[in-house]
Amino acid sequence: MGNEPEWKVERQPAWLVAAIKKTIAELPGGYAEAAEWLDVTENALFNRLRVDGDQIFPLGWAMVLQRAGGSNHIADAIAKHTGGVFVPLADVEDIDNADINQRLMESIEWLGKHSSYIRKATADGVIDADERAQIEENSYQVIAKFQEHITLLFRVFCVTEKSDARECAAPGVVADKSLCMEKSA
Repeated sequence: MGNEPEWKVERQPAWLVAAIKKTIAELPGGYAEAAEWLDVTENALFNRLRVDGDQIFPLGWAMVLQRAGGSNHIADAIAKHTGGVFVPLADVEDIDNADINQRLMESIEWLGKHSSYIRKATADGVIDADERAQIEENSYQVIAKFQEHITLLFRVFCVTEKSDARECAAPGVVADKSLCMEKSA
């Protein structure tokens, strides 16, 4: 184990434990409610949420709790750790223009915070570890909210079933206007 890369020997990473704990903490009943959802004892939860423990918290349990709480902390943590961004997909039946625009406005708000954080962090000529963590978290939110906006925009206003995949792959090709629905006045 001495020469193994850290990612290979890490049975239960601290970033995943933190996301699970945050998910549990946001449940109205906290750990007691989480234990009920999983039909286990609170001690079973605590035993499996130790980073260096001999037990691990099953991913299936984590996903049940995430769904029960209506959060995305675990999905966000996994996406971040793998170099991606988690973009939740809303049911398009429940989406209108205001929801689509809301995602855009949230992205712009996060972008404004980003600018402020950058100014503050670079004022002394060095970005320290705490400042970097704040910038990275905020940048993730900018990207996630903007991607939610774009995804909803296309899911609501474009008829993807009629599109030709070759058009999507060819740079410079203008999409056929008939493939997108017109907005009614």
